[in-house]
Amino acid sequence: MRRLIFLLVLLLALIPAGAAKAAPFVVSNTEDSGSGSLRAAIEAAGTDPGEDTIEIDGTGTIELESALPVITEDLAIAGPGAGSLTIEPAAATGFRIFSFSDGVTGSLRGLTISGGTSQQGGGIRNGSGALTLERVAIVGNEARDEGGTDVAAEGGGVFSEGPLTVRESVIRGNRATAVAGTTSSYARGAGVLAAGELTVERTTISGNLAEAHGEGGKHSGALGGGLRLTGGPASVELSTISGNSVRADNSLTDEARGGGLQGNALTLTGSTVTGNALFSNGGAIGADLDLDGATVVSDTIVAEPLGDAESCGAPLESGGFNLDEDDSCGFTESSDLVGVVAGLDPVLRDNGGPTPTHALLPGSIAIDRGSSFGNSTDQRGLPRPSDFADVSNKEGGDGSDIGAFELQVPPAAAGGGLPVVVSERPTDKAPPQTRIVSGPPRVTYKTKAKFRFASSEGQSHFQCKLDKKKWHGCANPFRPSVKPGRHLFKVRAIDRFGNVDPTPARFGWRVKPISG
Repeated sequence: MRRLIFLLVLLLALIPAGAAKAAPFVVSNTEDSGSGSLRAAIEAAGTDPGEDTIEIDGTGTIELESALPVITEDLAIAGPGAGSLTIEPAAATGFRIFSFSDGVTGSLRGLTISGGTSQQGGGIRNGSGALTLERVAIVGNEARDEGGTDVAAEGGGVFSEGPLTVRESVIRGNRATAVAGTTSSYARGAGVLAAGELTVERTTISGNLAEAHGEGGKHSGALGGGLRLTGGPASVELSTISGNSVRADNSLTDEARGGGLQGNALTLTGSTVTGNALFSNGGAIGADLDLDGATVVSDTIVAEPLGDAESCGAPLESGGFNLDEDDSCGFTESSDLVGVVAGLDPVLRDNGGPTPTHALLPGSIAIDRGSSFGNSTDQRGLPRPSDFADVSNKEGGDGSDIGAFELQVPPAAAGGGLPVVVSERPTDKAPPQTRIVSGPPRVTYKTKAKFRFASSEGQSHFQCKLDKKKWHGCANPFRPSVKPGRHLFKVRAIDRFGNVDPTPARFGWRVKPISG
């Protein structure tokens, strides 16, 4: 026995110092500084060699009086949950929340980052190292640059040079704002700007705004309301990109691109991209998607483009089982559905799981028409496929729904009865009626118009058509910019069952040129 004890002691003595995992630094309060604060924990971790962990036990709001220390060593920070802890500036004092140095491996989990401001990475800036964000909320941060020759605001929520992984997170209501560059004003990636590898899983990117206001300068460009890709490779899976916007105006040339996603090649699978918008006095390309290179889209809904452009800026390669409402993405696989209404709940809701989603409405043509592509759950973590017995599957598919949301077959009725299923087609087949409530004068000098319209049925959404352009989803009111000449505006309502008004409302008017 003594010999055994001696050997154990000898082995322990031979283990190199620091080989054992260091105890975590614990944050026990929500103070800005001092013992037990997040600031003190980051400072202590920065002087401790090797990988460290910070565990935040406190709940509530950490109100920062100044920026947190730059993270210079590998560090994982774990909070109690995004709904339980928020980290934000104490006042609108203009600093970024988290900064990771080049080469650092970092992770953030279980917290909300809000109110940060910087020219590059309002909420988070990551250097060349790998960063993982898991179950975080990045809300209401801003990248801002104003005045100068070449003005650029990049990454309102997150700017990352190195590999970035975003998982089960919400990136909402962030902004990239560029104003008054005499040569150029560029706003890029209001939600996220990813300059390296990117992986997004089961995440919702919504309500972010990239806007460039030239204020009389030579050029303004706004790129990527939700997500801007400049590196690669990149993949987005089982995620929702919804309600993001891009706006460029007030310069000699204006350019708005990619209301939802913009940039390099991307693999996009099992996702829902809807209701994103572009507004520009000049070029406007891809209200939902504007992607270059070998982009492959599979089992994804692309719908409801708003503003001044169609959903897709250029044809994209289809991996099959997609739904493209306005037929602008160039999907040509036999399993794709094009030019049909998706039947999405227009409101982003808590439908279960850690992130909000757009539910499929009863009767949606996307139900059971997709393929899981190896995923056993949807964005919320609910089973996929959930195959309705009375809905025919698309040939080659497995009964999954198209998009990020899988409508679940209800459990069997009490007494062993058959499941109550959702029928493939809506029971209400009566189309709504559309009327134009107001519009511009029939003859005017103004090149900007404004239309308001209404439907005879509640919960309707709308598609608009201006002159020879294709039908596309539009906001109410609709504000097009046109050149002098005669123009024709049409609008049609689509009710919650997917019925389309066959007799769209029409409005013709003439814009007279202003003589010099």
